[in-house]
Amino acid sequence: MKMLIIAGFLGSGKTTLLLQIARRLSSASQRIVIIENELGEVGVDGDYLDLEGFKVQELFGGCVCCTLSAGLIEALETLNRHYHPDIVILEATGAANPADIVVNVRKCRLEVHDIKVITLVDAKRYTMLMEMMTPLLTSQIQAADIVAVNKIDLVEPGMVERIIQDVGSLNPRAQVNAISLEKRTHLNIRMDQLQC
Repeated sequence: MKMLIIAGFLGSGKTTLLLQIARRLSSASQRIVIIENELGEVGVDGDYLDLEGFKVQELFGGCVCCTLSAGLIEALETLNRHYHPDIVILEATGAANPADIVVNVRKCRLEVHDIKVITLVDAKRYTMLMEMMTPLLTSQIQAADIVAVNKIDLVEPGMVERIIQDVGSLNPRAQVNAISLEKRTHLNIRMDQLQC
């Protein structure tokens, strides 16, 4: 089993990206299950993803990188036993540190062959979020294999270049893509990168 973690602050475009990736992987005959992690008691995206035809497991009331880490391992074991997925896509809550999720998953008894992390960065709110949420956002960027700077259609090109430079200085090993999920432009994340 392989795992793709989609991280990023609330409103960065995680569910939109998840749906695009899940559709592409599904069309390539990959068995996919999705885990939705929500801090609150009610899921926002799970019903929508169910309607799209995907098997969704929701984890509510905490974050899978800390308070729900045991729940995540239990969910992975159950999904593996019943569905035998090729790939599990985890949409983490906006408050999650993906590095902690990776550590927790590697401790479980399941054979998770590879884990990839995509972190979405909201270009429109980048400066404000970096001022207010620096430890969280920097940890999400530093844990990423791929960083997607989203909403580039809403900012000046010079701002996009500054964000790409900032991201590169925080995580020089990550591939950085400037994208607009809304406009479906510059989505250069190749599927071979996501097949772990």
